[in-house]
Amino acid sequence: MAIRVVRLTSADVERFRQVRVEGLRSDPIGFRYSEAEDAAVGTAVWAARLDLDFVVAALREGSDEILGVGGFSRLAGDKLSHKGLIWGMYVRAASRGTGASDAILEALIAHARLHVRQLQLTVIADNARARMFYERHGFVAYATEPDAVQQGDEYRDELSMWLRLAER
Repeated sequence: MAIRVVRLTSADVERFRQVRVEGLRSDPIGFRYSEAEDAAVGTAVWAARLDLDFVVAALREGSDEILGVGGFSRLAGDKLSHKGLIWGMYVRAASRGTGASDAILEALIAHARLHVRQLQLTVIADNARARMFYERHGFVAYATEPDAVQQGDEYRDELSMWLRLAER
């Protein structure tokens, strides 16, 4: 399947939110935030974030159907602006294994190389599939926060990972 990656803007906020809500519903363990928390953010805030951050979608070539999404934001401040954060990675179940996730992350990394020295992300520690995906792209685990995310009566550890983009 041929895939193209496009940057999303505020004009795409409804399509983006539709995919994000699908991810929050179908894979609640994979996200740090709940669907209710995400809904409380509001469309205007998400629209502004799409224009501020670098958020991309993988599309099937010749179609506007979003297969998956992912975002990059640069940390703020004099002492942190050399770091970026990968956030909101989600690929629809029917599109997994098509290369969409690789295309999204590769686009985010390529963009980040122009702006930061290192990338960070977090993943639920027992999500072996996601861990292996990020490791395949060069991310290395550097810390585990025990009981970082509460989901109902369960607590999940969160793994912090990073990727160096530039030598010191």
